[in-house]
Amino acid sequence: MRLIFPDPARMIDLPGVGPCPRPVDIDQRLTGFQRLKSLRIYRFEPGPAIHGESEVDEVFITALEGRFAMAIDGPHALEAELGPGGALYMTPDHAYRLTPLTPCVVAYARAEAEGRIPSAVIEGREAEGEDLRWQLIDLAPGAGMELGGAGVEALVHVARGAITCGGVAVAAGQTLVLAEAAQLSTTTGAGLLILSA
Repeated sequence: MRLIFPDPARMIDLPGVGPCPRPVDIDQRLTGFQRLKSLRIYRFEPGPAIHGESEVDEVFITALEGRFAMAIDGPHALEAELGPGGALYMTPDHAYRLTPLTPCVVAYARAEAEGRIPSAVIEGREAEGEDLRWQLIDLAPGAGMELGGAGVEALVHVARGAITCGGVAVAAGQTLVLAEAAQLSTTTGAGLLILSA
């Protein structure tokens, strides 16, 4: 288990947009994972569209706060407007255009894939890609859950509230890296974004 702290001062220069905060920037150099490539979380302000590509990856894109419009171009094109808790799945070899409609916090999670599953807006609170699993979990005060296991690579991002794992307190904005089974619990309640492969 490893705990990764956000860096609110971290900025990335996006073409056509300029500097944008990217407080969460987790990749395989930090995790040592083989399949789950990255979790990156941005703060966007209303303004120019953000352009990007899935490249060789399957990508789950989640609205943690605020609203944005999303357009995906390619064989599995789609358009959607997402608000808090909304998410979509983008298959490899597609391009996207994300237009912030309000100040928003957007999470991108990636894993390499072959493109067997089409792009789609996610209905519900969990979804499976080819290798990447996405979950949004709301833990009530006093609740807990078990996660992970042998061979599972998992990132648990605390979007709100706080949890405890193995005696370690994890606050909002922080992310747990898990490569083994773990028991999560909360006294205050928590909103979790969980990615696993």
